Amino acid sequence: MIGIIAISHGPYAKSLIQSVEMVYGKQEKLQAICLGQDESLESLQIKINDAVRALNLKKILIIVDLLGGTPYNATSMQLSNPNINVITGLNMPMLLHILPHRNKSLEEVSEIAIMSGKNGIINVSKKFKSLNEAKGKI
Repeated sequence: MIGIIAISHGPYAKSLIQSVEMVYGKQEKLQAICLGQDESLESLQIKINDAVRALNLKKILIIVDLLGGTPYNATSMQLSNPNINVITGLNMPMLLHILPHRNKSLEEVSEIAIMSGKNGIINVSKKFKSLNEAKGKI
């Protein structure tokens, strides 16, 4: 199983995991780390190291909210470990799609996360209009 650590500025990661667990129920080896407003890069790195140890798994995917932010900078230090991958763009479709696939390779789960995160962004008005136009043509 691949462990997942979601990291965000403020409580987003924790709230997102709570929302995902409303759909799938309580999840094992899924942790949130929330960066406090006055928290330092160093204290966040300690939290990340503690979470990695607590998961006690060979493979871990860390998903941060924003490229270039403090969570991203803190997790970049983990990239020297080939059993840890870091991706950005934390969102609910991403988590919902990767949870059932955590028995796959770290690379596969990372790709699923990226694709699902991107595919979860939809202009609903445009999609609705397109569907209505397609129905009218049939």
